[in-house]
Amino acid sequence: MERGKNPSLAPRANRIIPVVVGGPQDTFVPNMIRAAVGDVIQFQFSNGNHTVTQSSEDSPCQPLQATQSGVIHSGHIPFVDGQTTVGTFNVPLTSTDPLWLYCATGPHCQRGQVMAINPPSEANLVEFNKKANGALANIDAGEATGGTASFDIDVS
Repeated sequence: MERGKNPSLAPRANRIIPVVVGGPQDTFVPNMIRAAVGDVIQFQFSNGNHTVTQSSEDSPCQPLQATQSGVIHSGHIPFVDGQTTVGTFNVPLTSTDPLWLYCATGPHCQRGQVMAINPPSEANLVEFNKKANGALANIDAGEATGGTASFDIDVS
Protein backbone atom coordinates (compact mmCIF):
# COMPACT_ATOMS: atom_id res chain seq x y z
CA MET A 1 0.00 0.00 0.00
CA GLU A 2 1.19 3.47 -0.83
CA ARG A 3 2.43 5.41 2.15
CA GLY A 4 -0.16 7.84 3.56
CA LYS A 5 -3.08 6.11 1.82
CA ASN A 6 -5.49 4.17 3.98
CA PRO A 7 -8.53 2.78 2.14
CA SER A 8 -10.48 2.52 5.39
CA LEU A 9 -10.25 6.31 5.73
CA ALA A 10 -11.66 6.98 2.27
CA PRO A 11 -14.71 9.23 2.30
CA ARG A 12 -17.96 7.33 2.65
CA ALA A 13 -20.39 7.84 -0.22
CA ASN A 14 -23.73 9.33 0.76
CA ARG A 15 -26.62 6.92 0.41
CA ILE A 16 -30.21 7.25 -0.70
CA ILE A 17 -32.21 5.20 1.80
CA PRO A 18 -35.73 4.28 0.62
CA VAL A 19 -38.61 4.04 3.09
CA VAL A 20 -42.08 2.94 1.91
CA VAL A 21 -44.85 5.01 3.50
CA GLY A 22 -48.28 3.39 3.62
CA GLY A 23 -48.72 0.05 1.96
CA PRO A 24 -51.54 -2.32 2.88
CA GLN A 25 -50.72 -2.10 6.61
CA ASP A 26 -50.30 1.72 6.90
CA THR A 27 -46.69 1.46 8.05
CA PHE A 28 -43.19 2.76 7.41
CA VAL A 29 -40.94 0.05 5.92
CA PRO A 30 -38.41 -0.07 7.42
CA ASN A 31 -39.58 1.62 10.62
CA MET A 32 -36.06 2.11 11.99
CA ILE A 33 -32.94 3.14 10.11
CA ARG A 34 -29.39 4.18 10.84
CA ALA A 35 -28.13 6.98 8.62
CA ALA A 36 -25.19 9.35 8.42
CA VAL A 37 -24.92 13.06 7.75
CA GLY A 38 -25.30 13.55 3.99
CA ASP A 39 -27.53 10.52 3.47
CA VAL A 40 -30.94 11.20 1.94
CA ILE A 41 -33.99 9.43 3.30
CA GLN A 42 -36.36 8.94 0.36
CA PHE A 43 -39.91 8.41 1.58
CA GLN A 44 -41.94 6.68 -1.16
CA PHE A 45 -45.71 7.02 -0.73
CA SER A 46 -48.02 4.06 -1.37
CA ASN A 47 -51.65 3.02 -0.87
CA GLY A 48 -53.73 5.95 0.30
CA ASN A 49 -52.93 9.37 1.73
CA HIS A 50 -50.03 9.70 4.16
CA THR A 51 -47.56 12.15 5.69
CA VAL A 52 -44.09 12.02 7.20
CA THR A 53 -44.29 14.32 10.21
CA GLN A 54 -41.68 14.88 12.91
CA SER A 55 -42.60 14.72 16.59
CA SER A 56 -40.65 14.47 19.81
CA GLU A 57 -39.89 11.10 21.34
CA ASP A 58 -42.14 11.93 24.29
CA SER A 59 -45.11 13.24 22.27
CA PRO A 60 -45.79 11.06 19.25
CA CYS A 61 -48.70 12.11 17.03
CA GLN A 62 -48.02 15.80 17.77
CA PRO A 63 -45.99 17.83 15.26
CA LEU A 64 -42.80 19.53 16.37
CA GLN A 65 -43.64 22.10 13.69
CA ALA A 66 -45.98 23.73 16.22
CA THR A 67 -42.98 24.74 18.37
CA GLN A 68 -39.89 24.51 16.11
CA SER A 69 -39.05 25.66 12.62
CA GLY A 70 -37.29 23.62 9.96
CA VAL A 71 -38.53 20.24 11.16
CA ILE A 72 -39.85 17.50 8.88
CA HIS A 73 -43.37 17.54 7.48
CA SER A 74 -44.11 16.24 3.99
CA GLY A 75 -47.68 17.43 3.78
CA HIS A 76 -50.27 14.90 2.59
CA ILE A 77 -49.05 12.88 -0.38
CA PRO A 78 -51.75 10.64 -1.87
CA PHE A 79 -51.37 7.47 -3.92
CA VAL A 80 -54.30 6.08 -5.91
CA ASP A 81 -54.34 2.54 -7.30
CA GLY A 82 -53.38 2.64 -10.96
CA GLN A 83 -51.10 5.65 -10.63
CA THR A 84 -48.03 5.40 -12.86
CA THR A 85 -45.80 7.55 -10.63
CA VAL A 86 -45.26 7.58 -6.90
CA GLY A 87 -44.78 10.64 -4.73
CA THR A 88 -41.57 10.95 -2.77
CA PHE A 89 -40.29 13.20 -0.02
CA ASN A 90 -36.50 13.43 0.14
CA VAL A 91 -34.97 14.41 3.48
CA PRO A 92 -31.22 15.12 3.53
CA LEU A 93 -29.74 14.38 6.95
CA THR A 94 -27.75 17.20 8.49
CA SER A 95 -27.29 15.52 11.88
CA THR A 96 -27.20 12.05 13.40
CA ASP A 97 -29.52 13.11 16.23
CA PRO A 98 -32.58 10.85 16.60
CA LEU A 99 -35.63 11.78 14.51
CA TRP A 100 -39.09 10.59 15.55
CA LEU A 101 -41.66 10.45 12.75
CA TYR A 102 -45.33 9.59 12.31
CA CYS A 103 -48.15 9.73 9.78
CA ALA A 104 -50.58 12.57 10.57
CA THR A 105 -53.45 11.11 8.52
CA GLY A 106 -56.51 9.96 10.48
CA PRO A 107 -55.64 7.49 13.26
CA HIS A 108 -52.56 6.14 11.44
CA CYS A 109 -50.17 7.24 14.20
CA GLN A 110 -52.19 5.55 16.95
CA ARG A 111 -52.35 2.41 14.81
CA GLY A 112 -48.55 2.23 14.69
CA GLN A 113 -47.51 4.21 11.61
CA VAL A 114 -44.40 5.58 13.32
CA MET A 115 -40.67 5.29 12.74
CA ALA A 116 -37.31 6.50 13.99
CA ILE A 117 -34.08 7.53 12.34
CA ASN A 118 -30.99 6.96 14.52
CA PRO A 119 -32.82 6.16 17.77
CA PRO A 120 -30.61 5.37 20.78
CA SER A 121 -31.88 1.77 20.66
CA GLU A 122 -34.65 -0.42 19.28
CA ALA A 123 -36.23 -0.32 22.76
CA ASN A 124 -36.73 3.44 22.34
CA LEU A 125 -38.70 2.80 19.14
CA VAL A 126 -40.83 0.19 20.92
CA GLU A 127 -41.64 2.72 23.67
CA PHE A 128 -42.36 5.45 21.08
CA ASN A 129 -44.82 3.09 19.38
CA LYS A 130 -46.53 2.31 22.71
CA LYS A 131 -46.90 6.04 23.42
CA ALA A 132 -48.35 6.55 19.94
CA ASN A 133 -50.89 3.77 20.54
CA GLY A 134 -52.09 5.65 23.62
CA ALA A 135 -52.13 9.13 22.09
CA LEU A 136 -55.47 10.92 22.44
CA ALA A 137 -55.20 12.72 19.10
CA ASN A 138 -53.27 12.60 15.85
CA ILE A 139 -52.43 16.20 15.01
CA ASP A 140 -51.55 17.39 11.51
CA ALA A 141 -48.86 19.98 10.80
CA GLY A 142 -48.87 22.99 8.48
CA GLU A 143 -46.78 23.61 5.38
CA ALA A 144 -44.30 21.07 4.05
CA THR A 145 -40.78 21.60 5.42
CA GLY A 146 -37.53 19.72 5.95
CA GLY A 147 -37.37 18.01 2.56
CA THR A 148 -38.35 18.09 -1.09
CA ALA A 149 -41.46 16.47 -2.57
CA SER A 150 -41.60 15.11 -6.11
CA PHE A 151 -43.93 12.92 -8.12
CA ASP A 152 -41.66 11.41 -10.73
CA ILE A 153 -40.74 7.85 -9.78
CA ASP A 154 -42.31 5.61 -12.41
CA VAL A 155 -44.07 2.53 -11.01
CA SER A 156 -45.80 1.39 -14.20
